[in-house]
Amino acid sequence: MTKIDLFKQYVVDKTTPIPLYFQFKNILLNMMKNGELQAGDMIPTEFELCDIFGISRTTIRQALTELVNENKFHRVKGRGTFVAQNKINQDFIRKIESYNAEMTRKGYTPSSEVIDLKVIPANTEVSGALRITANTDVISLKRLRYADGQPIVITQTYMPYSFCKHILDHDMGQESLYKILAQNVNTKIYRVVRNIEAVIPTKEDCDLLDITKTTAIQLFHYTGYNKFDTPVEYTISRYRGDKNIFTIEQFHE
Repeated sequence: MTKIDLFKQYVVDKTTPIPLYFQFKNILLNMMKNGELQAGDMIPTEFELCDIFGISRTTIRQALTELVNENKFHRVKGRGTFVAQNKINQDFIRKIESYNAEMTRKGYTPSSEVIDLKVIPANTEVSGALRITANTDVISLKRLRYADGQPIVITQTYMPYSFCKHILDHDMGQESLYKILAQNVNTKIYRVVRNIEAVIPTKEDCDLLDITKTTAIQLFHYTGYNKFDTPVEYTISRYRGDKNIFTIEQFHE
């Protein structure tokens, strides 16, 4: 069955008060939900869709514009309109929550692979973030985090060895770092300061996250503090841009 034939299975009802663009939009959403349209699929042209459904190009374009604005579809100039990649709506920047807890709450199955876990001397960047003397021992924990088996983010975390050394006794591929830290008042995270920017992926990003060099990376630097405002962790996270979208909520004072 061709893509055109697939669309011809659906019709809009011109006898109801429901707007035609809204009916057409829901047809596309249902096709995505049913698996008839998948990420990366190109849909017929606007002119072809007009012919299939017997509605105006203005109506077609209104529906497609809304879907593009909702990140359900994306347009490529000179090529056409495509189903967008599904993205995880990351709202952790509004709250303090572990990766595992957030993914589980959103209906994904989280997992982690420990790439490296060792004790190293802190360089200038790490010592400055953790407010310790340069070359002081820190725990370096590097992990690749997954959602439903797909690599989502690379995290590099540094913690002062002096009061986080118990981390070395845990399986960081299976356990939640924040849950372990929460067991002690000196290491429980109460406040997090985050900075975000977009960067070009490195070769390691491409290899570990299974992306191409044209995929953007959302780079986070964040520091977690205990209730005494002492830095407990400094983390550098590299999120793949094609799988994540970040929500920031603001309130008028």
